[in-house]
Amino acid sequence: MSELCTLRRISAAIILGTLITLTFPVFAGEVVMKSGFTVDFEGNPVPVQGLTLDSRRQGNPGPVQNYPMTMFDAVSRRYFLPLSQIAETQLGDPFVDEFNIKVQPANRQQMFGSVGGFAGVTPFSEFGRRIVTLRGPKENLDVVQGISRIRPDYVQLTGINYNWEYNVATRTIPIDKLHQAMLQATNQASHEERLAIVRLLVDAEYYDLAQQELARIATDFPDLQERVNTLQLEIRQVRALQFLNEFRRRLAAGQYDLVYRKTFQFPRDDVNEATLAEIDKMQRDHELALDQIDRILAALSRLQGEVKQQDLLPRFRDMRAVVKSQLSRHTLERLTPFLQNIDDEFLPAEQKLALAYSAWVVGPSLADTDVDTAINYWDARDTVREYMLGTNTIQQSELLVRLKGIESIGPDVVEAIVRLMPPLYETSFEWVGYPQSLQTRDSEMLPYEVILPVGYNPHGKYPVIIALAADGVDPQQELLWWGGEAPSGPAHRNGYIVIAPHPSVGENSAVAGWPAESVIRVLRDARRRFAVDSDRVFLAGHGGGADAVFDIGMAHPHLFAGAIPILGETNEYAKHYWENSRHLPFYVVSGELDRDVFERNAEDLTRMMKNRFDVVLVEYVQRGLEDYYEELPHILDWMRVHERAAQPLEIDMQTMRPTDNRFYWLEFAGLPTNLTQPRVNRYGNALPPRPLPITGKTTQGNTIYLTVGAERLTLWLSPELVDFEERLKVNWRRRTVFNEIPERSINDMLEHVYVTGDRDRLYWQRLSF
Repeated sequence: MSELCTLRRISAAIILGTLITLTFPVFAGEVVMKSGFTVDFEGNPVPVQGLTLDSRRQGNPGPVQNYPMTMFDAVSRRYFLPLSQIAETQLGDPFVDEFNIKVQPANRQQMFGSVGGFAGVTPFSEFGRRIVTLRGPKENLDVVQGISRIRPDYVQLTGINYNWEYNVATRTIPIDKLHQAMLQATNQASHEERLAIVRLLVDAEYYDLAQQELARIATDFPDLQERVNTLQLEIRQVRALQFLNEFRRRLAAGQYDLVYRKTFQFPRDDVNEATLAEIDKMQRDHELALDQIDRILAALSRLQGEVKQQDLLPRFRDMRAVVKSQLSRHTLERLTPFLQNIDDEFLPAEQKLALAYSAWVVGPSLADTDVDTAINYWDARDTVREYMLGTNTIQQSELLVRLKGIESIGPDVVEAIVRLMPPLYETSFEWVGYPQSLQTRDSEMLPYEVILPVGYNPHGKYPVIIALAADGVDPQQELLWWGGEAPSGPAHRNGYIVIAPHPSVGENSAVAGWPAESVIRVLRDARRRFAVDSDRVFLAGHGGGADAVFDIGMAHPHLFAGAIPILGETNEYAKHYWENSRHLPFYVVSGELDRDVFERNAEDLTRMMKNRFDVVLVEYVQRGLEDYYEELPHILDWMRVHERAAQPLEIDMQTMRPTDNRFYWLEFAGLPTNLTQPRVNRYGNALPPRPLPITGKTTQGNTIYLTVGAERLTLWLSPELVDFEERLKVNWRRRTVFNEIPERSINDMLEHVYVTGDRDRLYWQRLSF
């Protein structure tokens, strides 16, 4: 057993004057969801019948009960997870590392029923005290808090003049204040008490401070020098592993140059061989990629000089200029066929260049050694780009005719071109890492803020967070909440583009300031400007923005990989729309004392969990109206394992608004009047609209059955949905409206990309009825 592990046991037995460390029979555990997301908890999982207060208080009144969800206690918060989404639950060793500081709590028995926002917070004193000023309905309220428990993962705060106790993440409190509190409360003449502080600092990942504390221990207790040396060695190894994990995260985000530079700053002394081997491999991989890039560029130049057909040289020069300016680790894989044949003595220079330049446009699988084919690919790409930039429908029709007239260009080639095309509009690299203000390039000119992650490359693919701010909050503040400062901010470390739209007005909006059509316009504009991974777009927000996350996510689930409402409320539409989010994961964050929000959402979220939806519900214990920044690392872990669901073969949705007129591959228009006109009862009071069921099913027999009470329908078909080699039947209104072999249409494919900007989910045919 290592010295650090031994210290964990020692710290459990220390009894101090004003600081007491106790051992409780509490077990740490981990629950793994089917998505791969993991949650750490303590104690035993608690089966739950429902999320309403009545359900949670009911307990077990009878011998037979249904428990569709489970509650996991994470001390500062509770996680409610659907039983159907849990893959594995593991109980671990007892958790014993903690310091309890004696704090005289309030004598008042009254507890807060709800907690509004903080009007002010003083810094912690050296004794671990602060004053929190809460906003009240009539006047503000000052609450004196003291640090009463310190653990690596959380700190407990106890009200001194009010009965209010809760936990916050350790890293939300300045470590110098925590350190001062521990030093004030410990016996500095006891090396075991001081070593217990070292252990806590290490577990909390404050390695520099732990090393400094060990150095002071070695000075004060010279006979412990050997023991201190052992601990310092283990800390260096643990920290090295932390660096390694950070490098892995950055590489996954495509930050190759940054990681390469940082590996040379890696502390190599006293690091185990396995860690050093992986660091060395990261350096070699990058150097190999750079060598391959140099080799490719040199070969392209040399081969161009060997070309015998002089009429080809102007085209080859233009192609080489493009490749030279855009070749990087993000695009290197495209030229794999060229690298594999670069020394082939039997291939003439023209064919080698054709192989390289064709692969650049359509990817390795469609690369061709035929020169005319390679040139045609580039001509097709230029035509597709011109079409995407067009604003005149007549000119676009002419471009489509020209495109289809190019030899060797079919839907499969156009699809490959679209997937590999860079964004339509260039982005200045001066923007990378800093907030920028933009407007949509359409008639609406909707404003939004954006941050591009460190290392952004227009030829990569980047997940996106669309962040909707709370009422009265500047969108740039919401942007920075997610993005942070470069290069250490959360979004930068994980390679996310963060977009914060400005609130707008829309007559079809159920949430003030956030009409869905405005948010969708901003997303489409971003897809044209940036290298967006449309399969990993997450909709998130706080407060009123979170209300919109519920509403927009349930109304347009096909656009997002996940929805993250923080302190949001479901609205009257959710009573019907919750069924629409069967394929849209939700990560819901709330505070136990944030008004009655948890109770208001309970019914809708209970239905979702009972029906096996992928939902994570987090409730912070005895916490109110806050931004819950401490939950962000867990949210990012959850996002890492989610992407947009595959096209469902069966659609069973409901709509209540004319603008909520598309679900996945089914689009419709001309809804009944009870959805487009307000309903009133005989007394003139407004009535909610009735939901309109929308169902569609694709069978293995290549038949689509539709039940939609609309005047017009549009189906967007792809090979994932239907077989384009077999006859397709479409039944609607109890009759067959289509009975033909589907056509692979370049027109339909490009029209969809032109409208939506989505280059990851492509459709090969549009059918309208």
